[in-house]
Amino acid sequence: MQIYDEAFVRRFMAPWNEHDVDGAMVLMTDDCIWEVTRGTEPHGAHFAGTQAVRGAIARLFKTMPDIRYELVHSSFGPDLVVLELLVIGTPADGRTARFQACDVMTMRDGKVAAKRSYRKLVE
Repeated sequence: MQIYDEAFVRRFMAPWNEHDVDGAMVLMTDDCIWEVTRGTEPHGAHFAGTQAVRGAIARLFKTMPDIRYELVHSSFGPDLVVLELLVIGTPADGRTARFQACDVMTMRDGKVAAKRSYRKLVE
């Protein structure tokens, strides 16, 4: 059982803020999953495996090329990392998006096995 810390969070967030898909994937397991907020299922959209997750991350960076994640708070447990984030970016409609989000990540062997993302809706 491994305990994670702020150093891991900095390593994890750096490629996301640099829009580096390969860098983000280095910290994901080969059988990783990513569940994003929007989708047709109660859990949103579900991407499983490196190819699907890599594609979803690449589409996110293309859809919102200036997206930025600011850490608000992080919590750790055995094989668990929880990030509270402020997300800022510009989607295709040109209006600035700014919302709070949360990533609940299940860890295995120093990498993210599951990343479940949640966000606040701004209306």
